[in-house]
Amino acid sequence: MKDFFNRPWVYRVLSLGLAVLLFVYVTSQNLGSTRSSQSTEQTAVANTKETLNENLQVDADLDTYYVTGYPKKVSITIAGPNANVVAAKNTRNFRVYIDVRHLKVGTHTVRIKQSGLNKSLSYVIKPATVKVTIATRADKTFPIQANYKSSKIVDGYLTDTPEISPSTVRVSGAKSEVARVKQVVANLNLSNNTTESFEQEVLLEALDKNGNAVDVLLTPQTAHVELPVYLPSKKIKLDLTPSASSDDTKKYSLTSSVNSVTVYAPQAVLDRLDKTLTVPVDVKGISNNTQKTVKIVKPDGVVSTNPASIVVNVQVVQSNSESSSSSSSSASQSSETSRSTSTSVSSNQSSDSTSVSSSESDDETTSSSRSSSSSSTSNSTSSTSNSTSPATSDDSE
Repeated sequence: MKDFFNRPWVYRVLSLGLAVLLFVYVTSQNLGSTRSSQSTEQTAVANTKETLNENLQVDADLDTYYVTGYPKKVSITIAGPNANVVAAKNTRNFRVYIDVRHLKVGTHTVRIKQSGLNKSLSYVIKPATVKVTIATRADKTFPIQANYKSSKIVDGYLTDTPEISPSTVRVSGAKSEVARVKQVVANLNLSNNTTESFEQEVLLEALDKNGNAVDVLLTPQTAHVELPVYLPSKKIKLDLTPSASSDDTKKYSLTSSVNSVTVYAPQAVLDRLDKTLTVPVDVKGISNNTQKTVKIVKPDGVVSTNPASIVVNVQVVQSNSESSSSSSSSASQSSETSRSTSTSVSSNQSSDSTSVSSSESDDETTSSSRSSSSSSTSNSTSSTSNSTSPATSDDSE
């Protein structure tokens, strides 16, 4: 027996047998693990599912008929191999729809269908059916009107005609519903105490004669609306006035290239404003010609002015001391002129008096001479008479 185990080939056979047994054991373990893994993966793939919300499409002659009553979206749950479910979710290469092309005008219950899903996928649609109404279609175009509460605008502010783009809307729907539509409005949601212009994209709404909403399709569904909100304005002339300063010895000339301003205020405030607006210009400390930027002082109730400030040219004309000196010099010259005139008048009066006296003396001399001559003539006549008279007497005798 000892000789049997001492032989080399015995150990070789035993080693080979053990190796075979070990190989068989390991192979069986790996095969079982692989089968178990594959079975688990297959089970997991089969149970994969996803719920999606899809738009419900309508197959119908929409140029002739108008269909209502169906939901815009429905829920569809798909299940199947993971790869196919993920592909359907990402690509959305399927559609959910109802087919009413074979139905007539009226109300019908229709089953929701799908097309485009992989055949390996199962699905459940909720709801499974919908109730729809089929009616004759009508289309009509309406102007868009802006609707807002004027009470939300601050008193004194004005509004202009709203600018709406687009200005018209197409109304589509059942013929009976379109006939109910009286106007399409854009409701402006103004804030309280509005003082600024409104601009917004506004949802449109179709209304009947009582102001109730009508179930129709609007194309487009929104419009861009601008509502101008502004204050009344008025142009007023400016009156530039130097403000009081400690230096009263100078006079100033104030000019500006801006002669008037636009005043913004409620109409009641504008009505009580004067025709001119006084603008005080501070000239304190100014001794040379200069320019100043002066802010327009807003009267009570005025919200703003345009421009808010102006550039004023300040020119120093002359000082009061120079003016007084000039006045004194003029007065002195006037006094001297007056005195000279008085002296001249006195001299002339004296000359006239002398002339008059001389004239009177001459008149007296002339008169005296004339008197003497007259007397002499009288004496001569008398002598002649006396000499003639005796001769006459002799002749008489």
